[in-house]
Amino acid sequence: MDNLTQTEKSTADTAEAEKDNAAAVLGKFKDVQTLMKAYSDLQAEFTRRSQRLSELEKENKAKPVPDGEKASPSQNDEERLIGAALSNERVKDAVIADYLKSVSAPKSVPLIVGGGGVAAPRVAPKSVKEAGRLAQEFLKK
Repeated sequence: MDNLTQTEKSTADTAEAEKDNAAAVLGKFKDVQTLMKAYSDLQAEFTRRSQRLSELEKENKAKPVPDGEKASPSQNDEERLIGAALSNERVKDAVIADYLKSVSAPKSVPLIVGGGGVAAPRVAPKSVKEAGRLAQEFLKK
């Protein structure tokens, strides 16, 4: 009889250990039924989103792209504004006048006009001795 009691006790311990192990595997779910319900809800949501994505892709394919260009809306807006500005003479003249004004305005006062440096008076040696002295002075500096 003692052997039978030990077997029942070890079976109960094994069942409890399996419950603890299953709880660890299920994570945040209380039991298998809760896990199955969450899985079926997730599957239904995935199906809905996949169908919606498919519909949006069909709509996108139905819209023709002009001349095969894939320009961003900002590029189209810029091109439209440039075209409108070039077609309006007043706007064109105003832009050109503003540009010429910014180009012709002096940015700063030039320090040296003409770009030439100030030259020292030319010293030409009159003898070999004087040329040697000038060379020594030049090499010392």
